[in-house]
Amino acid sequence: MQPIKRIFPLLLLTILFLSMVSCSKYLDVQPEDKFLENQVYGSQTSIRNVINGIYLNLAKPAVYGRELTATTLDVLAQYYNCAATSHPFYTTFGYKYTDATAMSHTTAIWNNAYTAILNINLFIHNVDSTNNVLSAEEKNLLLGEAYGLRAFVAFDLLRLFGPVYATDSTKTSIPYPVTPESKIEALLPANTVITNVLADLSTAATLLEKDPVRTAGIKAPDTMADKFFSLRNRRMNYYAVKTLQARALLYRRDNTGAAATATAVINEATPWFPWSPSSLSAPGIVNPDRIFSSEVIFGLENADMYATQTSWFAASLNTSLLAPLPQRLTAIYEDYNNDYRYRINFDVDRTSVRTDKTFFKYADIQNKNLLYRKLQPLVRLTELYYIAIEGETDDSRASTLLNTVRYNRGLPPVTISGDKRNQLTKEYQKEFWGEGQLFFYYKRINLPVISSGSSANATIAMTPAKYVVPLPLSETTFR
Repeated sequence: MQPIKRIFPLLLLTILFLSMVSCSKYLDVQPEDKFLENQVYGSQTSIRNVINGIYLNLAKPAVYGRELTATTLDVLAQYYNCAATSHPFYTTFGYKYTDATAMSHTTAIWNNAYTAILNINLFIHNVDSTNNVLSAEEKNLLLGEAYGLRAFVAFDLLRLFGPVYATDSTKTSIPYPVTPESKIEALLPANTVITNVLADLSTAATLLEKDPVRTAGIKAPDTMADKFFSLRNRRMNYYAVKTLQARALLYRRDNTGAAATATAVINEATPWFPWSPSSLSAPGIVNPDRIFSSEVIFGLENADMYATQTSWFAASLNTSLLAPLPQRLTAIYEDYNNDYRYRINFDVDRTSVRTDKTFFKYADIQNKNLLYRKLQPLVRLTELYYIAIEGETDDSRASTLLNTVRYNRGLPPVTISGDKRNQLTKEYQKEFWGEGQLFFYYKRINLPVISSGSSANATIAMTPAKYVVPLPLSETTFR
């Protein structure tokens, strides 16, 4: 991994401080970095600011604010038609990972994600060693969030850069740093990375046992004296950690354990994360809730959400527009025009000359004070149902679970009868548009053929070379 240096903006102040210390006190002076770390982690306010900064950095465009959600990952899933050679995502769309343009996207993901992990490790190291700065309860909550975030980011790096786990679980994959040191880390086998992910999630779940989300839900800021603990769905909370456990167990092919974990979360969390009402996705309403925010178990405040919308999804764009082929869009939603996801997230932009429907999920709304504005969804209730369905051996019970989701998306019921994988694949395609999960789903089940984004009927034969994104040159050159 390319070493990442910690930069201390207070260097000048530190030098001035040292110059004023008498010679007799020289041996009492702490090293520059230790002095500054003590200042940063010396109060509740500054510690809270550090963890907030970690969340803000994860929401940057190079990570979850765009690349791992709305653009690169969804281009790889063939949601969009990027077949024109002039399109900025043309080479990514064609899985030409060694092309400089495609590599710029994946390298940015890698560098920014590992920078985030190093910052998380630094946070864990310093908060774990603090005494009497935070209450025991708050210390556990913040450390639980940090361990959960480390697992979350590292797992996504494994899902992107690691091997096809279903066939190559012991193959070398990615590093899993657990210290705040910036150094070249060993590349670990994929199954070792999953073990580390699950270990971090287990630690996080224990630390978050008393997460207020379990007794009070997400809570709006104006309802709490200490607003820091409001909006728990914008932080790595207990239910998010448990959902990630189910996700990782499923990836490890422990379908039974994954389903049991998912079911437990469904049973406990649903009262706090209710299904989004139909009225909030009705066509023509002024402030639509396009992300179904009440169902978002974990997301980030994305300040660049609407910049992403105007830069990549606005119908007025020419060569850079990310838009689905009309026939593919219709096929994914199976001609159900009242599917809540379809009717609210896709429309003809009347301000442009285009007549096909474009993607509106991250378009701005009029009321700038609504809590779901700028919420980037990353973990949602429906995934728990899909995980439970995948681990369910009885088709009748699987049908009941699937139809719970379909009912809350405005769709008629279906009956699973030996075609569970096909039904789940169709649901993943409908549900996770703009959230980066579909490519990961295809890779996890090692789907041999997927529909092309550039043709109504063409398919793409998927191989490990297409599913596995190569590590950046900055990571491999000096090994």
